[in-house]
Amino acid sequence: MPAGLAAGTSLGTRRSDNEAKYRTRNPVVRWLIARFLDRVGGLAQAHGPGRVLEVGCGEGVVIEFLSTRVPGTRVDGVELDAAALARGRIRCPGASLLQADAYDLPFRSRSYDLVVCLEVLEHLPDPHRALREIRRVSRGGCLLSVPHEPFFRIGNALRGKNLVRLGNPVDHVQHWGARDFVDFCGRELAVRSATRAFPWLIVYGTV
Repeated sequence: MPAGLAAGTSLGTRRSDNEAKYRTRNPVVRWLIARFLDRVGGLAQAHGPGRVLEVGCGEGVVIEFLSTRVPGTRVDGVELDAAALARGRIRCPGASLLQADAYDLPFRSRSYDLVVCLEVLEHLPDPHRALREIRRVSRGGCLLSVPHEPFFRIGNALRGKNLVRLGNPVDHVQHWGARDFVDFCGRELAVRSATRAFPWLIVYGTV
């Protein structure tokens, strides 16, 4: 998951501390995150991948989770922010974590059974370019998530976050409703499922 510099963002756009939500003591936020991860894990498990890539892996939280949820699966990651990547390598010493841009993934086409990209696309000036790369390196499935708008912003505002921006984080430059995100993913993928885990949207598609 993203933290620091967004994967695929070469202009130095700062993001919020994504890892912080995993350290929160807020029971509601913890429950929402657990439900989100459970949905992601269920979709990954159903795909039955042998080799998984996470684009924008941040500090390796999702890689660690998937390695436990889908045992026997190799999960690798790419992340642009060096500090987040260093923490990810400590958390996931058995994974191959590379510093790379979501717009230019350093892998051959069809290298991975499943490519995961969670909470990254909303940070990118050109998310379709990143989606094309995600599709290129997958030989099977792609699992994508973004904030569900406007509910993500409403939830932030109700918690008193980013009030000046009406709940919108400064580093979110793309905003999708459910139908819009399915349509966006459908430009490159055959969408197999679209689900909601408030305040996120999750789409699973195949190449």
